[in-house]
Formats: sequence, C-alpha cells, structure tokens
Amino acid sequence: MSVEVEIKLKINSRTDIERVLEEMGFVRADLVLESDTYYTSDHHDFAALDEAFRVRSTENRTTGKRSAAITYKGAKMDDISMSRQELETTVGDAKTCRKILEHIGFRPVPPVEKLRQYFHRENITACVDTVTSLGDYLELEIIVETEEKREALDKIKEIRQMIGYSMQDTTRTSYLSMLLAK
Repeated sequence: MSVEVEIKLKINSRTDIERVLEEMGFVRADLVLESDTYYTSDHHDFAALDEAFRVRSTENRTTGKRSAAITYKGAKMDDISMSRQELETTVGDAKTCRKILEHIGFRPVPPVEKLRQYFHRENITACVDTVTSLGDYLELEIIVETEEKREALDKIKEIRQMIGYSMQDTTRTSYLSMLLAK
C-alpha cells in the first residue's frame, strides 16, 4: 500500500523558503491554483474518523491547463506527521463530479483555496502554499510503500532541520480544519 508521508509547517516568508529550497537543489516546477471541495455525509463522518474526501479543481498557472481529481485520504498513521493512505484519480469535470456526490447524499463543507508552488528533488515534493484566510505554509512529502515510511519521514525531518524549522513548528491540522476553527 502506498502512503503519503508529509509534514506541514507555517512559514515566515514564502520568498525566503523558495530561495532556500532552490539552494538545496529543489527544482521549481508548476505554480497552480487549487480549489478543494471537501465532503461529509450522514452515513460516513470523515472528520470523526480523521479521514478526508474531496474534489480538487486545479488551474495550472504555468501551463494554463485545467484538471480535476477526486481524493480519499485515510486516517493519520502516526502522532508526528500527516502521513496517511491517499487514493486519488482524475475526473473529467469537477463540477459534474460535485453534483453527483451531492445527489447521492454527500454535503460540501467550506472550500479550501490555495496558490501552490511545486518544487521537486529526487522523490521529494515541496509545496509552498498561500492558503486563503490562513497564510503561508510549506508541505514536504514523499509517496512510498508502507514499509518505507520511517526512512521517508527521516529524510523529511532532515530537510526541515536544514531549512531552519523544528518539530514544534509543524502542524498535523489540515487546512480545512484550520479554516473551520476560524
């Protein structure tokens, strides 16, 4: 089973983090605008189960391309990171997908919108996010098989230290939960 090993932290300066990532050998990739519609339902309480179910619309500001995907995220797998199972597939039309889900009993919650700059180095993805109503964050993630989770988390911790942040700077709270708490 593949898992997304991830940490997230609030950053002081988007520009500084982007510069540091490039100095560390990360390659700047696409700049995208992501709009996430998360769902809940009477028959499955995603929040209580620490799971997430969303439809994401993406506008790639680098290429002009638009896309959409539907994603299920399982419960967090440990007490120190955002690591969880993630199942995702593309959909042809986000609006139609959202309508289908709503017709079969899923209810949308307030959307999460962010401007995300992707960076890549080897198998590591760094995302520098500006989240509407929340500010700037950095996500570091690696997709691995379950048995490789510990090594991936160690690699991410090393990068976190190199950019000058500690474990106390990280958060296990999703953007959606942060927005709902406001």
